[in-house]
Amino acid sequence: MSQPHATLLLVDDDAMNRDALSRRLTRTGYNVLTAESGADALGMINSHRIDAVLLDVMMPGMSGLDTLRSLRQSRSVSDLPVIMVTAKDGSDDMVEALDLGANDYVTKPIDYAVALARIRAQVTARRADPLTGLPNRLLFSERINNLLKADPRQPFAVLFMDVDRFKVINDSLGHAAGDELLSALATRLQHALRATDCLARLEGEPTLARIGGDEFTVLLHGIADVVAASAVAERLRAAAAAPFQVHGREIVTSLSIGVVMSADRYQRADDMIRDADTAMYRAKKLGKARCEVFDTSMLAAAEERLELETDLRRAIAHSEFEVFYQPIVSLAAEKVTGFEALIRWRHPTRGLVSPADFIPIAEDTGLIVPIGSWVLREACLQIKKWERECPESADLVVNVNLSARQCMHPDLLQDVARILAETGCPAERVKLEITEGVVLENSDAVSEILHKLRNLGVQLGLDDFGMGYSALSYLQRFPFQTIKIDRTFVSGMKETGNTEIIRAIVSMAAGLDMNVTAEGVETADQVSRLQDLACEFGQGYYFQRPLTAADATKMLASGLPKLLRQP
Repeated sequence: MSQPHATLLLVDDDAMNRDALSRRLTRTGYNVLTAESGADALGMINSHRIDAVLLDVMMPGMSGLDTLRSLRQSRSVSDLPVIMVTAKDGSDDMVEALDLGANDYVTKPIDYAVALARIRAQVTARRADPLTGLPNRLLFSERINNLLKADPRQPFAVLFMDVDRFKVINDSLGHAAGDELLSALATRLQHALRATDCLARLEGEPTLARIGGDEFTVLLHGIADVVAASAVAERLRAAAAAPFQVHGREIVTSLSIGVVMSADRYQRADDMIRDADTAMYRAKKLGKARCEVFDTSMLAAAEERLELETDLRRAIAHSEFEVFYQPIVSLAAEKVTGFEALIRWRHPTRGLVSPADFIPIAEDTGLIVPIGSWVLREACLQIKKWERECPESADLVVNVNLSARQCMHPDLLQDVARILAETGCPAERVKLEITEGVVLENSDAVSEILHKLRNLGVQLGLDDFGMGYSALSYLQRFPFQTIKIDRTFVSGMKETGNTEIIRAIVSMAAGLDMNVTAEGVETADQVSRLQDLACEFGQGYYFQRPLTAADATKMLASGLPKLLRQP
């Protein structure tokens, strides 16, 4: 079976050889381009989309081996399949060609059946994802482009799917487990597509592709409207939600899906894939495990995000980050007992960028790992500075947040140990905060990591408690010293239910030998209620907004002040 629409380049200085093979391949269904020299071939490869090259070894001027060497040294086409063509007695040439990166070879006189089989194998391999066997991005894009050229009025839809939290799964269980999950997901999505009722109205079979990492796409040819396309997306999302068995463990994941419909504005596949990807990111931003349909207003947000990501990559090198410190107050003694380290980004043109705007980008791109390491180092250095300048602050603890990506990073333990050693900061004066969601979604892996961190001597705190799928029995498995009650319970304390929840958390924490910090304290009434409930610590604007390091130092220089009240 041929590969329709695949483009081959024949490179041979003999016109008769070029013409004979070109006719055969054209009749088989390939698009065929020809070149009579290595120099001409390189020029054509740079100006055309080529799927495979048949390259004669013996040519005057630039030989086939020299041409191959140039191709493999070119970053843009280094993976282009190359089949060498040589005489039967050219074994030395073939050894050298294979060493240079040739994918295969055929000998003269050419056996056309063998040549076709080898060409087909190389073209198929380049167009298929090796893990799942699905079409890859190249083939998927080609099918969209064919539809755009064939009949612009024929409607179709493109779905872009991304596995939520896949990086965390991959980092915690390993790449082999991640690959097994992706392979199982591909099979499940294929079955779900075949079972989707509205597919009977399609013009042809839907195309499911894996276009990279944990990203899958679907082409629905002939689907009438966005309602039908969204129905398919929801079917796929539901199929992915059932648990997977991976390496003997149950893994639960979800899909965020973006949908885009064909329209007159689209001339290229890349633009449709880009917009479906943009809609997928909107789905992630709105909470993940959902489907969103693209609209043109998303383009501005996508461009803004891309620009922010580019700036973020430069921010560390240009020292644009700063750590602020928000006091944590003992509600009984009414004095500062520690701080939470909070990162701020002073952008050269945007001013102070909210963490809510850049932390999710840092998490998605992996930049959160070096950023988080920098924050920890700065906090440890600040602790040592306070130790020298403010003797009464010797027992202060600074809380530093650990994101999901950091928590699952294989170098986390070594990184924390190295920073403590290099700064000379006592481990017991650092408290690492992990959100409840990270703990419960990856309980086994996180439990092991947290116990190892605890063995380093650092303290551990559970952040945003009460906002996830709280299983209180889980707490016995984790070595936390502190539970932080989420601000939503504190702000709603006038409601009886929230007060009783806080009372229960405080009581439970006492039984587990943990202390409790209430976040988001903003009023004197909240302070009074928390004191009545025997909540040990509070943090929020009522006491103090986050301070620069210099202002926090001034505050401490006054001798660990009593409870700070806003005027």
